[in-house]
Amino acid sequence: MELNKNAYRNELDRVRWTEAGKAALTDALMDAPVSRRPRWVKRGAAAALAAALLVGTAMAAAGPVWERFFGSLDQDQQEVIDTLSQELPPAESNGTTMTPLAAFGDQDFYYLMLEITPPDGTVLPVYSPDEGFYQLSDGNGDHITLTNGAGEDINGGWDYDWMERSGEDDKLTVVIRFWPREGVDFSDGTDKFLHIPGLWVQFPDKEYTPVLTGGWDFNIGTHTGGIESRTLDVSGITTEHELCENLTLDYLRISPLGMRWRYHWTAPEKKPVPSVEAVVGVSGEDGEAAEVLQAFVPGSEIVVVMEDGREVSLSGNMGSWDEEAHWNESYGPFETPIDLSRAVAVRWGTAEIPLT
Repeated sequence: MELNKNAYRNELDRVRWTEAGKAALTDALMDAPVSRRPRWVKRGAAAALAAALLVGTAMAAAGPVWERFFGSLDQDQQEVIDTLSQELPPAESNGTTMTPLAAFGDQDFYYLMLEITPPDGTVLPVYSPDEGFYQLSDGNGDHITLTNGAGEDINGGWDYDWMERSGEDDKLTVVIRFWPREGVDFSDGTDKFLHIPGLWVQFPDKEYTPVLTGGWDFNIGTHTGGIESRTLDVSGITTEHELCENLTLDYLRISPLGMRWRYHWTAPEKKPVPSVEAVVGVSGEDGEAAEVLQAFVPGSEIVVVMEDGREVSLSGNMGSWDEEAHWNESYGPFETPIDLSRAVAVRWGTAEIPLT
């Protein structure tokens, strides 16, 4: 998985680091190979971690296309994706065409499946993790950008994942997932311009070699979703915590793609002593393992309860907190989209908030 460096540093700001340790860990995470399926980093780790268009002559439902990424999807999940889908035209630069195979999103999350076709005669080798891996940034200042009509940065972060392919196929397919900055609504119908600067190969020595150069631009903000997110009444909702009197929920929004919530807590009578841990495989300026002082941010598990009794968890979450002011705001996507009409409640710790 790749996130922009700002997203990593935002997460790293939530724990106390030496500058050497923070810089070393950021560099290590930015250099990590992209896995086949993106996984958001669970809380406590270092980094935070569309009717679809089959461009051409025929339109098709988006759901089956996305099984390549999510795995098997039932009919309800496919209908959710179809409802949230958007049609995007291809973009061409320097002989390379980037074609949106499918795209969908809601207020807080956006998914784009992109096929990259190089100029005739250009070979895109299949690399093993030990040999190298493709990147959509150059490891420095040339990276994906997402701006509004005024040119302001609205990208809260991204990750992307390369789909498996055969060694004889000189096309690449990538799925990019975005989440917005606070206050930005991906489904409000206003312009949101995605710019992709190129394709690089990063080799084990951390050198980036350009493969495809140019500029590819897409307006992903012209859709209005199709399924409203729901902001739940959480007045008086609390849950217990072993070190605090309670956690109090301030806000909860849920959509078919994920959740965003904010809560605060009472100061513990006896604040736990922060632990200092060495981060394995990451070294500071002295060559020793970097140490991190873990912050105290209490939390509680959050799941969606479906009508058949299943509990749906997030694939992970990220966000921001203030340890001294005692609040935390988090958001994260579900492993696969859900049909909200079949969800009956959100369970947060010992508290349950009904959806029906």
